Amino acid sequence: MQPQSGEALQAVAGELHAIGQRLTHLAVLLQQETPSPHLAEPGQAPEPPRPVEAEPHPAQPAPQRRKFGARWEPSRVLAWGGAGVTLLGVVFLLVLAAQQGWLGPGLRVGGGAVLGVVLIASGWWLHARTPRSAGFALAATGFAALYLDAVAATSLYGYLPVSGGLGAGLVVAVAGLLLADRWRAQPLAVGVVLGCALCAPLITGAPTSLLVGFLVLLQVAAAPVQLRRGWRVLAVAAAVPTVLAALAADLWAMVLPGTGVVAAVVLASAVGVAIALVTAFLLPERAGTAAGLVVSAPAPALLAAPLLERSAAGALAAGVAVVLAAIWAVGWFVRPVRDLLAKRFTAASGAVAAVAALQATMTAVDASAWAAALLVEALLLTVGAHLLRTPGPLLGAVCYAVLGTSAALRTDTPVSALLTHVSGQRMPGVLVGALIALVAIGIPVTAVRVGKLRELPGSAPLWSLSGLVVLYGTASATMAACLLVRDDRTGFLTGHILITLCWVVAAIVLLLRGVRVAHLRIAGMVLLPVALAKLLLFDLATLDGLARVVAFLCAGLILLAAGARYTRALSRENARS
Repeated sequence: MQPQSGEALQAVAGELHAIGQRLTHLAVLLQQETPSPHLAEPGQAPEPPRPVEAEPHPAQPAPQRRKFGARWEPSRVLAWGGAGVTLLGVVFLLVLAAQQGWLGPGLRVGGGAVLGVVLIASGWWLHARTPRSAGFALAATGFAALYLDAVAATSLYGYLPVSGGLGAGLVVAVAGLLLADRWRAQPLAVGVVLGCALCAPLITGAPTSLLVGFLVLLQVAAAPVQLRRGWRVLAVAAAVPTVLAALAADLWAMVLPGTGVVAAVVLASAVGVAIALVTAFLLPERAGTAAGLVVSAPAPALLAAPLLERSAAGALAAGVAVVLAAIWAVGWFVRPVRDLLAKRFTAASGAVAAVAALQATMTAVDASAWAAALLVEALLLTVGAHLLRTPGPLLGAVCYAVLGTSAALRTDTPVSALLTHVSGQRMPGVLVGALIALVAIGIPVTAVRVGKLRELPGSAPLWSLSGLVVLYGTASATMAACLLVRDDRTGFLTGHILITLCWVVAAIVLLLRGVRVAHLRIAGMVLLPVALAKLLLFDLATLDGLARVVAFLCAGLILLAAGARYTRALSRENARS
């Protein structure tokens, strides 16, 4: 005879509970048989036992770390393995029973709650006698069972409204973490958080806003304890599931639009940034953890942009950029805050602010204006790096400049515009070409100021690349300006004449200024052959009639005058030396 569905469920739950009890019993036996590291030698008074898993108070000196192999001793493996098996049993009780219609919803929720309370009481009792992993595992499993019970009562059965379910979950999480704080046991805290975070998606079934809300509660509940104890692993265990669930909710909502997802992920990002900021203030020795939180927390909010209209998405990204830029500015300019915040955290905030500003720019601004907007931002960052003498904004300026120049090559200043005459609006070309040249000059000059480019031999490729970009930007701006005045072949030829003469004049200026400065003289010696090569290879083939005559005569006369001037300058310099 086949067993009824209710009997099958009871049999499965009973077997899982029995397995957990056997594993816990084996762990206790192993702990009792393991010799204590504090046994006194003959003739000495025995030392009182100390909790192995207890974390020291931050004010006390940290004991020597145990060897790695001790973390995998049989008692720990059995205890936490039993915790995992028991939690899976709770999930089966709550989910499979709902799918198959086994028992009643009230019995499912009530059974999970009773099991959670029994496990917590067992963990308390065991910790009072043998303060080892078994007690932590039992207590963590009990609190996770109660938390999952609240999730199921809210998402599966509708017994609790959303606010009531979140409130119940918060009470359970806070209770578990307070117990971990009292026992000074980071494994218990991590077990509570990870047990809830890893099993909650099995109950909700999809990365919904409700799941994100329950995981945000775990991060909020864990924040006071991890700040009080300085537990880095707890901070990561509470933050990573929240970020991953929020990202998954963004992707899920792109496929199946749902309500409340954007609000949930924005809340998760805000909570993450706030916890990162508080961690950076209160635990400066955990600067790496705070920096990791402030980098990862805004990601879900930025990824939610496709779920919104264009204006709202741009405003959301701009809001993230403003908040993080404000954190960076306060951490940089306000001296009392600067002394408290680690430079790593401040730099991470500024970097994420630059990424958010880039997204806001490319979301709110039309694609035809991307090049100008990005180059303006690159120029502003360059000026900021020059004034502050710090490499962080300069790195952002380089990224913006590369993206802006790439966009300009496709829209405002294509290479084809310098090779053939094409009618069209030229004002954007003038602006973008001038911005390209300014940024290409400003970035290496600022790099020298902040100490990133000191010796010419080691940075010659960068200077050469910058020089090529300057030549391209000035040429594009000159051609666009000439065509703006006269949009025909005459304007096109005039533009090329002016480009060649400008390059020749720039090379001569560099040579004259380079009488005393070596790298300027080298730049002039490189630019002059480039200008002459354009004159002989391109202008000779492209220009015709009077344009060719004017180009060659003007270039020759300028070179003759410059040669005489350079000779006199060099003679005066030699006489001084």
